[in-house]
Amino acid sequence: MKKLLSLLFFVAPTMLYAQLKVESDGKVLVGDHHWNSEYVNLESYSIFSSSQSKPIVVGVKTHSGSFYDNGICIGVEGLCCNPVGSVCYGVGGFMDFTYNGAGVFGTTGTSRLAITGQYAGYFNGATYVNGTLTATSLDNLSDIRLTDNIQSLSNGSSRVSMLGKVRDLDVLTYTFKDREMEYVDTALTAKAGKPVLSKMLVPSDGKMHYGLSAQELQKIYPELVSEGQDGFLTVNYIELIPILIRSIQELETELEEVRGGTGDAALSRGTTSAGAATAAPTGNVLYQNTPNPFKEQTVIRFSLADDTRDAAICIFDMTGKMLKKMPISSGETSVAVNGWELGEGMFLYTLIVNGREIDTKRMIITK
Repeated sequence: MKKLLSLLFFVAPTMLYAQLKVESDGKVLVGDHHWNSEYVNLESYSIFSSSQSKPIVVGVKTHSGSFYDNGICIGVEGLCCNPVGSVCYGVGGFMDFTYNGAGVFGTTGTSRLAITGQYAGYFNGATYVNGTLTATSLDNLSDIRLTDNIQSLSNGSSRVSMLGKVRDLDVLTYTFKDREMEYVDTALTAKAGKPVLSKMLVPSDGKMHYGLSAQELQKIYPELVSEGQDGFLTVNYIELIPILIRSIQELETELEEVRGGTGDAALSRGTTSAGAATAAPTGNVLYQNTPNPFKEQTVIRFSLADDTRDAAICIFDMTGKMLKKMPISSGETSVAVNGWELGEGMFLYTLIVNGREIDTKRMIITK
């Protein structure tokens, strides 16, 4: 086996179109030799022993080089002819034993990575699939231990930028165009003695697709759009999901405000059923402050009945001590509260009309 590899490494760089044949008696023929209806099995193993000084053992190593402009270089090429009723692999890579590694390893660099775990395929670098990619599950790295510069989108100050931008996105339906792609013309290559590229029309799948315009999304969320090496734009739909989740949360907050603290929404926020019952017949309603939590300023909205004589918004700390009282009239619909007036923490604010408590809600001030 060692003699075979030595011969292969010696001849391959000097004879680009050389052919290799292994006879049944173990002899190896290299050169312009043609044969028909013969099967050749060339197996190569990489065996590692702890007694060896070199940590890397290669079963078969190949290099491809091109002597022509726009040529095609192939390190290892596997052609599979699949007769009826059989299974055929153009290139097969298999993991054995229980060590770390991959059946097939691909990288855009030259470094051999120390892989942790066992994989059928491990690719380090951009990977392109021209066709349908089928998987039982698709996982994205999202471990907080691997991240930096973390910011929460749950902060109330991001409300307009998140929900407002999502509202501006135009959801499209479309079909893909047929694409013109280059391929290696074997007939012209044989005549010219070097790789010759021709063009062919690859039809689309003809299916209706749903998505966004990458050009439009790039103006709103440029981080979700990338330009491929072929010059076309791609969309990271996976990372669009958290933005949609946050937008749903913000929309739910708006709906709670419209409901005016009545029903189940009010109970889920800790408001009293008595306060909710009082709000409906009198026309006096207290809404949730926005944004909440907040740092610099928030707005408390409310509605007052026409017969309101005396009304106020009172702010308390969590012990029940009143910190601020803001008189309001039936002509007003909101008041503003500055964060620096109260400091950091959780506070309660109450709408009091004609000496009666209408509703109480909570607000949070952050650093």
